[in-house]
Amino acid sequence: MIVIAITGGLGSGKSTVRRLFEEMGAVGVDADEIARRAVEPGTEGAKRIRAAFGPSFFDGEEHLKRETMASLVFSDQTARKKLESILHPLIRAEEARIIQDLFRKCPDAVVAMEIPLLAEGKGRAGYRAILAVTAPEELKLDRLVSSGRYSRADALARMRNQATDDERIRLADFIVDNGGSIEETRKQVAVIMDALLPQDKARQ
Repeated sequence: MIVIAITGGLGSGKSTVRRLFEEMGAVGVDADEIARRAVEPGTEGAKRIRAAFGPSFFDGEEHLKRETMASLVFSDQTARKKLESILHPLIRAEEARIIQDLFRKCPDAVVAMEIPLLAEGKGRAGYRAILAVTAPEELKLDRLVSSGRYSRADALARMRNQATDDERIRLADFIVDNGGSIEETRKQVAVIMDALLPQDKARQ
């Protein structure tokens, strides 16, 4: 099994790159989705967050108020590190479980794991290759604002609180420039996919 990590900052287009790998036959895994499941009502993650931050971060049905928590951790590094110390071990354990399950079912699979906070968290451990997805800052900001989820000021503040592209690139084996067209990105992904596959299994 070949397990690759796809990382990048907000607005870089990590999910686009993951989906392109899926189009080419890889199995995609989204660490953000794992993180969402880790804090569902009744989970160990939810219980630990409630104990650490208090009940005000949960609604009446015990769902985590994600935007309330995000506002705190993007403005308070101590709170962010506390949240990461709770979530990262749970996410890593679930990633390992997913990989083991995939290996049993399809030992020859290419697994493309989208991991936004790779540079901020565990680094290289366990991956055949790391891909850093980059794009110009203004383009990333435009994408975030046009999504309707962020104001420009909020998007910029969140970007500033993440690792830099240079920090991600230092970890990376491959760089995907996602600042152009989807076809340009697809061509880069195809080259990487072929480089990762054994020669007799490379895409024709």
